[in-house]
Amino acid sequence: MQREAVRVLLADDHELVRRGLISILTSSHPEWTIVAEAATGAAAIEMGLSHRPNVAILDLSMPDQNGLQVAARLIEAVPDIKILILTMHAAAPILIQLQKAGVNAYLAKNEAPLKLVQAVERMLAGEPFFASDSAYRRPAQLESPEYVPAPFLLTRRELEVMRLLALGRSNKEAAGDLGLSVRTTEQHHASILAKLDVDSLAELVKVAIRDRVI
Repeated sequence: MQREAVRVLLADDHELVRRGLISILTSSHPEWTIVAEAATGAAAIEMGLSHRPNVAILDLSMPDQNGLQVAARLIEAVPDIKILILTMHAAAPILIQLQKAGVNAYLAKNEAPLKLVQAVERMLAGEPFFASDSAYRRPAQLESPEYVPAPFLLTRRELEVMRLLALGRSNKEAAGDLGLSVRTTEQHHASILAKLDVDSLAELVKVAIRDRVI
């Protein structure tokens, strides 16, 4: 029986990264088709719904929605889709969260040149692929399904604000650094505290260190 054609959705807000990923994939498998590219989580969901790919390669940290939020929506809409998450965050325990979300593979971005094709091939064969040389020493929190690292909860902008606040910048200073209004930065600040379930700067700093945001 003929195998289903491989139709890939790529989501990363850096065009050069997308170009590199396309080159890696198509140089090994010219028969694979890149059916859509997206620079935001919202666009990835829209493209996924319209093109219905069978493979989605998603950046974990995008400006509006993170890769797991996008993955959840795509899995709901396209049940047979295979999801690979790419990230630069070598942050604490992640495997439980990925597996709970139904993600099929995880790869650190710096490993993509060597392992991306293998990861996609494994996914298509129905085998999970969770690998990272940057790695996760499996701290105690990895065994706790309740623990979710900050990069899985926050948008890229919220992570930027969190990093600056944890480094001691005020809302006003962070706003200036990021080219935002103070009001917008304050809204991000409140959202960060709510999502992370912390209520003080000291706790925020602890989480930022634990999850390698700083």
